[in-house]
Amino acid sequence: MSPKNDQEVMNEYLSNERTLLAWLRTGIGIMVFGFVAVKFSLFLKQIPAKYLAETVAPKSNFTIYLGIGLLIAGALTILLSYLRYIHTIKLLKKGKYQYSTAMLTFITMMLFVLSISLIAYLIIAAST
Repeated sequence: MSPKNDQEVMNEYLSNERTLLAWLRTGIGIMVFGFVAVKFSLFLKQIPAKYLAETVAPKSNFTIYLGIGLLIAGALTILLSYLRYIHTIKLLKKGKYQYSTAMLTFITMMLFVLSISLIAYLIIAAST
């Protein structure tokens, strides 16, 4: 195995940086969705009953909790992606990069649980 030239090393660092930026965009997107969920839930609670006519606004705070959960998930995504970025830089400097799926698995499971919660809530809200 031949030693890497400067261009190859630079490409690895830039690739790591692009990955961080992609994860930051993902985290921000998750947070925006959570923010919208919370704001929409608060908006529905403030609408006078005369505008809702035959529709009944949900009395549960579940949407607010779900939105807050998404905000936390987005913030965790940003934090974990930064920590992974720093860890990868250290490994690249040593020349011993090892791929890990731990962060991806954690974030995927966290978002999956929040998604299932949202689906369950919408099914329950539609049936009442």
